Amino acid sequence: MKKAIIAFVLCLSIYIIYHDVTTGTLITSTGATAAPEYAASGKTNVHIPYQTVTVKPGDTLLSIMERQQNGPLPVPIDKAITDFETLNPGEKAQALRIGKKYKIPVYKR
Repeated sequence: MKKAIIAFVLCLSIYIIYHDVTTGTLITSTGATAAPEYAASGKTNVHIPYQTVTVKPGDTLLSIMERQQNGPLPVPIDKAITDFETLNPGEKAQALRIGKKYKIPVYKR
């Protein structure tokens, strides 16, 4: 009886591995997702509303964005940083320079 159970478990394991490798166990979306649009320069065309702001001493990205929103951000900080870096190619959110103008994303509440 033990040998029969071991043989059954072995066959079941082989079948599960075969099915996982060939078909997969996760449901995939049948709808095609659109690829991002690229401009002639190779950069992604983005449509993020923004406002141009000149950085003052003591400003951080978060303080500027909260001042624009008159309160806390309605989006996660990771999204805000990603949007800032998308609007300002080559710039890092952690390294704002005093006196420089940046495009700061604006979010609706």
